[in-house]
Amino acid sequence: MASPTPGFVKNMIRRSLREVVDPSPTKKEEQKIWDFFISECAYCGKHLKKNYKEGHIDHLTPASLGGSNDISNRVLSCPSCNEKEKLKMPWKKFLIQKNPDEKVESLRREKIIKWQRMNQRPALHKNTLDKIESLSNEVAEFYDKRLVLAKKIRNH
Repeated sequence: MASPTPGFVKNMIRRSLREVVDPSPTKKEEQKIWDFFISECAYCGKHLKKNYKEGHIDHLTPASLGGSNDISNRVLSCPSCNEKEKLKMPWKKFLIQKNPDEKVESLRREKIIKWQRMNQRPALHKNTLDKIESLSNEVAEFYDKRLVLAKKIRNH
């Protein structure tokens, strides 16, 4: 088995550290999301069956763009909206694109905003996220140096 790359290690460390300060929703919180959105995709309204693992708990603002794991930043989404269509598009822009009927779009937007307000927590400080990124970079550099040293030892 090949050694993981420093980039892979850095990503795993970053995700692990972030999970400590910004944990993913618990099972109870996920159920709260399913209940609030009445088992329907927040973007397109498609009915989803939890027992068939059809729904995704999607980030409104992706973590890669500074979004938190807090449930106020999470909604129920169908796989198509989450994986194929929205990607890193701002959710409000995606909602307009997905729902050309202004009335439907407005109802869905208002529901998401209501969800956000009901579940708002204090935001993580950017400083905390920057420290996590810095620490994960340091660990990845250490791991990279360890790989170089291990190769030198094997070659002698």
